[in-house]
Amino acid sequence: MRTVKFLSLTLLMSIICTGMTFAQQQRGQKGGKAKATQEDRAAQKVEKMKKTLDLTPEQVKKIQELQTQLAKDQEQSRAAAKEKRQDMKAKKEAYDAQLKTILTPEQYQKYQDNQGQGQRKEKNKDGAQQGKGKRDKKGKK
Repeated sequence: MRTVKFLSLTLLMSIICTGMTFAQQQRGQKGGKAKATQEDRAAQKVEKMKKTLDLTPEQVKKIQELQTQLAKDQEQSRAAAKEKRQDMKAKKEAYDAQLKTILTPEQYQKYQDNQGQGQRKEKNKDGAQQGKGKRDKKGKK
């Protein structure tokens, strides 16, 4: 009787471990894929439109050109936004550096502690916005 229980338990554990290993491999395969380029995504979208809308070859050609241009425009917009964020960050750091020379160390520390309290929201690890103010026991500010 003990042997049957032991074998059953061993078999069950093997099945669970195999399932977990398979799930991790599947997740790894999805994450290991190379990202499609803008042109690849544009081509996929055109192909989908071609099938669902029954496009003529002339329409396909025009839509491909349009999609490719849109993809390039979007990439330029992303790059411009990234540059703007970096520029704003550099300006803020320069401001803070100048402010630090004007304020006393205690004032500057107080300024940093009060920076954005209750107004600015930061994202936590889950991506949800979270206020920086103190909360009472019921979760209210």
